[in-house]
Amino acid sequence: MPEETVEALLRELSPRLVSALVRRHGGFDVCEDAAQEALLAAALSWPRDGLPASPMGWLMTVASRRLVEMWRNDAARRRREKRFAPDAARQDADGSRASDVDDTLPLLFLCCHPALTATSQVALTLRALGGLTTAEIARALLVPESTVGQRISRAKARIKAAGAEFREPTDTEREERLP
Repeated sequence: MPEETVEALLRELSPRLVSALVRRHGGFDVCEDAAQEALLAAALSWPRDGLPASPMGWLMTVASRRLVEMWRNDAARRRREKRFAPDAARQDADGSRASDVDDTLPLLFLCCHPALTATSQVALTLRALGGLTTAEIARALLVPESTVGQRISRAKARIKAAGAEFREPTDTEREERLP
């Protein structure tokens, strides 16, 4: 199917999709985000795979699944926040959650997990604590940007696979990771 035809159809269906999602689920902002992701998926998929039997149904299904995924991620984030800082969290004037606790030291020790190579530890630390972009880290380390991106992705995966937790390190862990 030509991309122009798909684009015209998506323009026509977009307002209907957003309104149907808001009517069904509420929350204009998240519904609009989910709709945009569904429209993007359609723009990539339909020219290649052809138009589905029910384009609006396809978009609703993809967008609804994305909404559920966003809600689950949000719920998991709230559970983590509650579990890791129940007493430190407070409400700001605008209703957002903030913390009086400086968590940079536990983050540093997490970035220096023994499951990581020294170069991965450096790249991850510069990203997480230094706030540098992948391009900035690559320039500093004199390596290609794609290499740094892969190091950071692999480092995150290794930390997860190792079952590392975001918490204050024990004395033994502190001694192990301090160098």
